[in-house]
Amino acid sequence: MPFLAGEPLILYMPNGRTVSIPALSPGKKTHIDGSPLPHITLMETASEGLPLMLPKGGWVLPFRPTHAESLSNLKRRTQIIYPKDQGLILMWADIRPGHRVLESGIGSGALTVSLLRMVRPGGAVLSIERRPEHSEEALANLRTLDPGGVPDHSLMTGDMYDPELFSGERLQESSFDRVILDLPEPWKALDNVKKVLRPGGILLTYVPTPLQVHTLSLTLQESGCFHLVRTVESIVRDWEFGAQSVRPAHRIIGHTGFVTTSRFSPSSLPYIPFEPPF
Repeated sequence: MPFLAGEPLILYMPNGRTVSIPALSPGKKTHIDGSPLPHITLMETASEGLPLMLPKGGWVLPFRPTHAESLSNLKRRTQIIYPKDQGLILMWADIRPGHRVLESGIGSGALTVSLLRMVRPGGAVLSIERRPEHSEEALANLRTLDPGGVPDHSLMTGDMYDPELFSGERLQESSFDRVILDLPEPWKALDNVKKVLRPGGILLTYVPTPLQVHTLSLTLQESGCFHLVRTVESIVRDWEFGAQSVRPAHRIIGHTGFVTTSRFSPSSLPYIPFEPPF
């Protein structure tokens, strides 16, 4: 399958280095070790997974970037949620096709893209963001990663802590299957979550510090409406294999954030604790 104009590409060199091309353009060139490589050459003669000889010698191996690789190259003002944490979020929030998902805030749009990939077909994502500069950058990233358009995404300007956010007819009650909060004080948004999360829906929050998740967990347990509260984190360690050695990599992606999930019931009941099924 040929490479097309506008496609992102990653070129892998024999020494393991990479050259990322955000979007192929017939009139552009990418320099590799001082050697210009016209994009039109990649589009006309390169094939994914097959070596491409460089004009001045040597070769590169072109691949279309994975979703995780694309996220790592996003333009951003804020720290994105790492792919390892996004994997947890998509699994523990049980995001699937047809779901209606509300997220706040949008940040650089990295999680938004992943959510959209999971709710299709038939689902939709609404992002609530109070900072216009974050919204503009996130929407630009969405257009880059999803050039076909994102009609299943909408953006609402507002503060998830504001008790008047959903006043009037801006949103129908119980209109979302999942609510995902990437906010510093998510417990302040629970009253708004109760207005829009359907019975049986899942609230998922992402916070970086133990003090934040401690306050959140106690607030959820005392609410009478959120049950089965569970907090996890992900630590990823690569391994290296040589002819005479097997060892863990020197660098690991350690703690980045806590993922907390809970199930919602609009009835005020004694808290039901979570018990791991395995």
